[in-house]
Amino acid sequence: TISSISSGINAEYGENERLQLAEENRRILEFAKQQQTRESNRMAVRMAEEEAKAKIRADLAHKLSTQNREREELQQIRDELAWEEEEEQNRLRDQAAREKQIRMRLELQEVERQQIEAKAAKKQAERDEDDKFRQEMLAKFAEDDRIEQMNAQKRRMKQLEHKRAVEALIDDRRKQFEAEKAAELEEMEQERGRQAMRQKIIEEERQKLLQEHARQLLGFMPKGVLRDYKDLSLFDDEFRTNFEPRQVDFFDEKNW
Repeated sequence: TISSISSGINAEYGENERLQLAEENRRILEFAKQQQTRESNRMAVRMAEEEAKAKIRADLAHKLSTQNREREELQQIRDELAWEEEEEQNRLRDQAAREKQIRMRLELQEVERQQIEAKAAKKQAERDEDDKFRQEMLAKFAEDDRIEQMNAQKRRMKQLEHKRAVEALIDDRRKQFEAEKAAELEEMEQERGRQAMRQKIIEEERQKLLQEHARQLLGFMPKGVLRDYKDLSLFDDEFRTNFEPRQVDFFDEKNW
C-alpha cells in the first residue's frame, strides 16, 4: 500500500542520513586526530628546537665562563709573576745595598789602617830624624867647644848645656813644621771652600737650564741630562707624570 511504501522510503532515508552523519563524524574525528597529531609534531619540533637553543646557550655560557676563568687565571699568573719579579728586584737591590755598605766599611777600615800605619811610620821617621839631628848637633857642639880637652866635670856640664840647646832646636823645628802644616791645611780648607762655592754656582745654573729647557726634550732626553730623581723633583707633577711613562728606567745604566 501507499502507507507501507512511504514508511519504507522514510526508513531508507533515515538510514542514509544516519550513515552520512556517522561518516561526517568520522571525518571530523579523523580531521581532529590529524590536527592533534600535527600539533603534537609541531610541539615536539618546537621543544626540540628550544632544547637545542638551550643547549647552545648553555654551551656558550660555559664557554664564556671558561674563557673568563682562564683569562682571570692568566691575569692572576701575570700579576703573581710581576709581583715576584718586583720582589726579586727589591731583594737584589737590598742585597746590592748591603754589599755596597760592607765594601764601603771594609774600604774605610783599610783606609784607617793605612792611615794609622802611615802616621806611625811618619812618627818613627820624625823620631829617627830628630835622633840623627840630635847626634849631629851634639857632635858639632862638642867639636866647636872642644869638650874632649875639658876635665870631666866641665865636660858633663857642657854636654848638658849642649843637650838643652839641641832639644830647644828640635822643639823649634817641630813648632815650625807644625805651623807650616797648619798653614797648608788652612790653605787646603780655603781651597775646598772656594771649590764648593764654584760647584754650587755651577749646579744652580745647571738646574736653572734644566727648568727652562727640559720640557722641550720630554720623551727625547739624552743620557746624563737628568742625573737622578732629585733632578726630577725640580719639576711639577704634570712634567713628572708625562716624563715617567715615556722614559725606560731612565736612571738605570743597564738601559743605556
